[in-house]
Amino acid sequence: MLSEIPIWRVKYLPNDLDDVCGRENIKERLKEYIKSRNFPHLLFVGAESIGKTTIARLFSREFLGGYYDTNFKLVYANVPLTSEEMKQARSDAHISTSRLGSLAGKTISTPAFIQVKIKPFVQLKVLGDVPFKILIVKNFDYLGSNQQAFRRLMEIYGTNCRMILITTKISKIIDPIMSRCQIFLVSPVNYSSFESLILDIAQKESLKIKREVIEVLYKTSGGKLSRAIDLLQLCSVSGDVIDLDKLYDNSINSQKDMIRSLLLMCFRGDFPKARELSRKIQTNYKFNSQEMFKIMLTELTKIPLSKYSRIKLINLIAETDFRAIDGRDVDIQVSNLLAKICYYSEFI
Repeated sequence: MLSEIPIWRVKYLPNDLDDVCGRENIKERLKEYIKSRNFPHLLFVGAESIGKTTIARLFSREFLGGYYDTNFKLVYANVPLTSEEMKQARSDAHISTSRLGSLAGKTISTPAFIQVKIKPFVQLKVLGDVPFKILIVKNFDYLGSNQQAFRRLMEIYGTNCRMILITTKISKIIDPIMSRCQIFLVSPVNYSSFESLILDIAQKESLKIKREVIEVLYKTSGGKLSRAIDLLQLCSVSGDVIDLDKLYDNSINSQKDMIRSLLLMCFRGDFPKARELSRKIQTNYKFNSQEMFKIMLTELTKIPLSKYSRIKLINLIAETDFRAIDGRDVDIQVSNLLAKICYYSEFI
């Protein structure tokens, strides 16, 4: 039962494309694909936590219908392979000398991620009365130079499997990939659709909220529905009336307190706990690295430090922010910053 689900962002997830808040142009184009039973490879581009994966999954479910479970797969390009998967990749890369053909005894140079996570799925024939399988690759930009190998798979297995690639950094996608995809730019939901959804949730949860509060909620969340719904649920804990003071206290203070605790943890030199808290902050608040660094910089100015120490720490944040823009793994950049602050804490 939906009423038994305590997390509102899960409780109010859309069940189909019609339930998706806003994005009318995107929904119309995707419904045309479903009607024609055909579509090219797709590339979804948009900010973090904007709803790209949700839309892609709902589209895949409606396109594949009753054959969804056997013909759909979602993989995360930023999740490293396990030791077992690496072992499997090394085993699959070497072709036994007992095999017939010119490849006997040779080693295949296919990247491990593609060899283990992608190839087994796209090679299997489609099952059921659907034209092809669907593979979603989230955080596709993390593949880096391995995108060339992925391009070859798109060409070889394109008739058997269509790929939906998801990224927040289109600048990291190579031209041969973009030229083979229909690009969808997923922007924040417009205000009128946002307002309708929040009013609907407020009615179902017996909350009282004015339109001017919803406007502030829209600006505070940056139009990201998951963040807005989380904040609305947080405010509801202390009463059914959602006003500006309650919204401000929960949105600002909770975020800043967490970041401040993170900095103080680093000053104590406790890197493992600091990294754990950092990942929790990014997951709970759906921060991108720049948003996190901005709050970190603001909180740093409130902590009593010498002028030299404050300048040094600000430089560390600035350098990490610059590298995170071009880097593929934000977690590595943030962890690197926390490690440097922990190390520098010995001299503060």
